[in-house]
Amino acid sequence: MSKGQGYVKKRTKIVVSFACAAGLAGASTALAQPASFDKGVDASILEAERAIQELNAASKTRVKEKRPASQPIAKAAPRPAFKMTGPCNLNGNTQFFQIPYIGFCGAVHGSFTGFLGKDFATEDIAFTTQRLPAYRYGWNGLGLSAAVPMLYYWKNPLVSKTTSGAYTGTYSMVNFLAFRNTDYGTISVFINAGLFARTVKNYEGETRITLNQLYGNYWRGAFDQAWVQWGGLRVGLQPSLFSFSRTGYTFMPGYASYMTTPAVSYTHRIENINVLPGLLPRLGASISVSAEDPTLRRYPDGVLSRYPTGMGYPDFVAQLRVGAPAFVVHASGAMHEIRDVSANAYNSFMPKYSTWGWAAQLAGEYRWKWSGLIGPLGGEMYGKAMLSATATQGALSYLGMPYMSIDYVSSSTGTIQRSSGQSFMASYEHLWTPVFKTSITGAAFQSYMGSAPEFLGFGNVAFGFNTQVRGQRVVGNAEYWAGEGWAFGLEGGWTWSQANGQYLGGRGLPVAVNFPNVLTYMRKAF
Repeated sequence: MSKGQGYVKKRTKIVVSFACAAGLAGASTALAQPASFDKGVDASILEAERAIQELNAASKTRVKEKRPASQPIAKAAPRPAFKMTGPCNLNGNTQFFQIPYIGFCGAVHGSFTGFLGKDFATEDIAFTTQRLPAYRYGWNGLGLSAAVPMLYYWKNPLVSKTTSGAYTGTYSMVNFLAFRNTDYGTISVFINAGLFARTVKNYEGETRITLNQLYGNYWRGAFDQAWVQWGGLRVGLQPSLFSFSRTGYTFMPGYASYMTTPAVSYTHRIENINVLPGLLPRLGASISVSAEDPTLRRYPDGVLSRYPTGMGYPDFVAQLRVGAPAFVVHASGAMHEIRDVSANAYNSFMPKYSTWGWAAQLAGEYRWKWSGLIGPLGGEMYGKAMLSATATQGALSYLGMPYMSIDYVSSSTGTIQRSSGQSFMASYEHLWTPVFKTSITGAAFQSYMGSAPEFLGFGNVAFGFNTQVRGQRVVGNAEYWAGEGWAFGLEGGWTWSQANGQYLGGRGLPVAVNFPNVLTYMRKAF
């Protein structure tokens, strides 16, 4: 056993290596790496995932052992449906405790993270949308109505007031996992909740504290995950199957989608695929499908695009992962319903139109020990790299980009023109010693949105627009693990964005902004 491997086992109780992506893909074990390689909160979530996978695998093994192939299923001895088959430990892991009366085992993890940062942005890109008055036929005959879509972009200089000082906040979470191991699979419950708060300044320069919320609800903003799982079936608030494991190794994210959403999902795992066993030992795979809440994936503006209230059809998502201890490859796709009511809202004579948007992602992660590549010069250093590429039409939230584009533009007649876009992210993390690491993330996105030319009236010039939005980000990080679950980090980044439009056959002036930012944080994992 190498020195690095021994260090993993010693510190597993505090924080477990996050990038056990191979375990997520169905592989049996992960490449050993010191636990300081990863974030405390994310690591404990991954540990819950891994525990459930191992328990499910153990349950399947017991079923096979108790049901020989030569014995007909109908003659098998009757068994209790939910029989507890072992103590509250997992391969000698003693962090699980017995929950009285209900026969479940439980474990609690979490972390407290405090951060202090400064954005140096003095201006930002702003967008204004409207519908130009045009003569259209409605229920009252020919008349003026807000009809032809138009979008403008400009620099907002007031941003400097919101970034005039430093900001501080906390990203702190508690994770609770409970499971009951049975001969028919593991029943598990997982809750991941916490406090997400930071200080912000308004355009008057006044400082206030904001809490994370969704749809105006603080309780929803406080819960990141809350689900129940039996075997491969999972129901509740859970990570979208479209997402890869994370959005880069730095504290500030790259442009990649990672979202938790109410969903129903099912995962089928394939263990030990016997393909090139000498080259790809312990190769595994998983195939997953889900129906997910579409409302969090909507990017409308309310004028050129407007979704109806209510959920409509869910987003249908599929995922394929193939992995071994050192790598994982991820492919996912999603279908997103578009049902527009914006044109109908401004001209009731117009019908409501609907169509579907789509998104696809290909991603992967590879982990290695440098001594295996360059010999003794590598010492006890480890490395891992992540890549992801995403494309979409009509579902821009899946790009993981800022809210700088909309899913589609509806014409005055209700015809839907879907926006399109792509995003790319690359991230590398280097573990120099068991207690010190550095990482870098680079990401970029681009989106296109527009409308076909339309006449405002008889004999007028046709108006239309096409706007491209692009962005790039580079973030560097250094983190030191001080022992007993304490970590200290320093991070710096640079962000660039640009909007460029075309109107009436001529190009508009491009507008671009860029700014650096710095951040320092400390984290206590438990």
